[in-house]
Amino acid sequence: MSLGEGADNMTPDNLLSDAYTEREDAERLSTLFWQLTATFPDSYRQLCALLRDDIYRHPPLPQASGEPVLLIPGFLAGDWTLQLLAGWLSRMGYNPYFSGLDWNIDCPNRTGHLLRWRLNQIIRETGYPLIVFGHSLGGMLARFLGTNFPDQVRHVVTMGSPIQRTDNVSPLVLFASRVLQPFRRWRGELPSECGTLHCNCHFNRSVISSMPEEVGFTSIFSKQDEVVEWNASIDPERENREVSGRHIGLIVNPQVYRILADVLSRLQQQEREPHLTVALSSQDNMQA
Repeated sequence: MSLGEGADNMTPDNLLSDAYTEREDAERLSTLFWQLTATFPDSYRQLCALLRDDIYRHPPLPQASGEPVLLIPGFLAGDWTLQLLAGWLSRMGYNPYFSGLDWNIDCPNRTGHLLRWRLNQIIRETGYPLIVFGHSLGGMLARFLGTNFPDQVRHVVTMGSPIQRTDNVSPLVLFASRVLQPFRRWRGELPSECGTLHCNCHFNRSVISSMPEEVGFTSIFSKQDEVVEWNASIDPERENREVSGRHIGLIVNPQVYRILADVLSRLQQQEREPHLTVALSSQDNMQA
């Protein structure tokens, strides 16, 4: 993500410092505090509404026959946050797979390259291209997979995920990235700009690039999202669906579930591709 002209002259520490001093005055910090305070009650309300809603209690009759769906959690979250969604998909006849991420806190570029192994593993097991759902950073990782592996990904759905360059990022996200830098470097060498707004790694370039025509894409966004600027989630070339509610609650939002059901229903009406054979050499087609 770019801060615009002059960003290349900033060190990572200066970049984070400038992000606070230039944008976050007392009024905006106060607004952010109250937004975050409302986040968890909103998630609880969304969950209660979902558990009472027919879309969850009585989902569409199973029409799938074990099609694989990969679920990728958001930043600072893990597969455990998507267990409810996985159970719902299973009841509709799909075969949900978790990402293998207990906590999504590592460098996204490194995580994306690790997820390619998960993708290949599922392809070998099922023989079919995947549908990939991702929340927040997980949606960016899903788009990364769809962009780089169009022969193995059938459709990508992002939920509250920034897919356009933006300099309007929650200061708490920047702070968390800064705190995690020692851990990320302990796990392996990283470029100095990793975790900053002007990182130009393979992951960031893939997320903001156009999706291949053969891969379907749906972006779900909310204008009440307090973490991601809603217009950063818009892909002008693809399907964008608006819901109400806050960022964390998107994973249990009844409106989101209805959109997911609609996307899956449309995919069921399309002819499914024949079985795939994944060559080991295909893992080497990505550039770091």
